[in-house]
Amino acid sequence: MAEPDADDDERLFAVVGVAEGTFGRFEPDTPPLIDGRGRVRLSFSRVDMFRTCPRRFRYTYVDRLPTLPSPALSFGSSIHTALEAFYDRKLPTMPSEEELVGSLYDAWDPTGFAEVPRTEQLEYYRHGQQVLRRFHRRVAPTYRLPAATEAWFELPVDHEAVVVGSIDRVDVDDDGRFHVVDYKTNRRVRSRAQVAGSLQLAIYALACRHLYGALPATVSLDFVVAGVEVRVPIEELDLEAARQAVLDTAAQVRAGVDRPVPGPRCGWCDHRAICPAWQGEGPEVLGRAHTELTALRRSLARDVRRMRELEAGVARIEAELGVPPDPTGA
Repeated sequence: MAEPDADDDERLFAVVGVAEGTFGRFEPDTPPLIDGRGRVRLSFSRVDMFRTCPRRFRYTYVDRLPTLPSPALSFGSSIHTALEAFYDRKLPTMPSEEELVGSLYDAWDPTGFAEVPRTEQLEYYRHGQQVLRRFHRRVAPTYRLPAATEAWFELPVDHEAVVVGSIDRVDVDDDGRFHVVDYKTNRRVRSRAQVAGSLQLAIYALACRHLYGALPATVSLDFVVAGVEVRVPIEELDLEAARQAVLDTAAQVRAGVDRPVPGPRCGWCDHRAICPAWQGEGPEVLGRAHTELTALRRSLARDVRRMRELEAGVARIEAELGVPPDPTGA
């Protein structure tokens, strides 16, 4: 069967059975980032990006332009997945150092290394093994199963926003108090004051209360590459400021604020070439977006064709067997 292309759109819409250019009930029924209750759907990373540069936020989360994977992101996700396996267990017996290091093989995310030499990916992998060995030796004396790993939350903030995300680890001590831990895989270690001022940890503390009914006693950033955990008591966090930061961001997103804010992060922004604050290559950067659109259209055409062929086959066999058709269409 020949590969469908953009010229198949008209036939595709006819097969789906809706007006050309639409997909009926599959079309989005709310604007980008607005959920079914009219709330702005945010996360810490979205709030952080908006506060850094509203234009980059728009390109990433409203226009949904594709971004390039990177070795650093893949390395970080791989370490996170390995540590999740280390703590997400049925029995309280601590995995051995070799088990933790071996889990990196299954956890490894190669997507960010597609454009780099294989030797560089191997260097990252070996570095990850070293990081996990040091982590194991550091936590071995106090290892215990946590209350949760990758604890997903959807935290409502008034009626204006909902903040979603997952907490890397929620520990519980002998007194039943919670302790929120977030892993960081960059090399830079933040000071105690910076950790106390972390918007991310303040949001996670509020999320902990939403999930478990109580604020954590402490929050911490575990800089696993450096082998340092920086912990602060909940009293040092400004939870109301975090809540207000979410509401302020939601209000500006609703208002369509998208001004560019040039700064140090522009050097590795995927969208710099089309940003009005820079004189880049312009629309050429949209090539990735057009490539993804073409791939999605082709995938949709294949799926619809397969669905219709299977529906017809099932209907024929049901007729031959005298089986009444499913009235639900399932």
